[in-house]
Amino acid sequence: MSLPRSLALLVVSLSAVLLFNSTGLSEVSGGLKKAPDFTLKSSTGRNVKLSELRGRVVLVNFWATWCTPCKEELPFFNTLYRRYQNLGLEILGVNIDKVSSHGAQMSAALGLSFPVLFDPAGKTSNVYQIRTMPTTFVVAKDGSLRHVHWGFGPAEPARYEAEIRALLKE
Repeated sequence: MSLPRSLALLVVSLSAVLLFNSTGLSEVSGGLKKAPDFTLKSSTGRNVKLSELRGRVVLVNFWATWCTPCKEELPFFNTLYRRYQNLGLEILGVNIDKVSSHGAQMSAALGLSFPVLFDPAGKTSNVYQIRTMPTTFVVAKDGSLRHVHWGFGPAEPARYEAEIRALLKE
């Protein structure tokens, strides 16, 4: 027996709120949570530190090669990155595969143009309490977490665009 779709969405939404509120994220002004800082190695070999991107809107997307919705979402992020990068958007694709070369191969196959970072030991994904793939955090220019997306469905592209446009105007 399956739950009606609206009830399932309510359960997922409540879980998301509880998870978001139960994280150990530090609070910044206005009751907003600060995005935990991290430094991860990228596919180019360069280290990328989240706090060095202050002043830009950042999507921190956790993904894996075995995740089917990730394979749908990543090309969308590529399009989004090309559209808004020059306006102040940065996208960090954090691959959580235990073997980083698998993530690098998929990134190359998809032609991803945004930075792909590797978290094979799961330290950063643990800090962000990742439980669902994909999970994406939308970070405002001041480093505060503004939105969290669990999964990727047909409504997500419009939501991402609306959130990014609003945050780029701040």
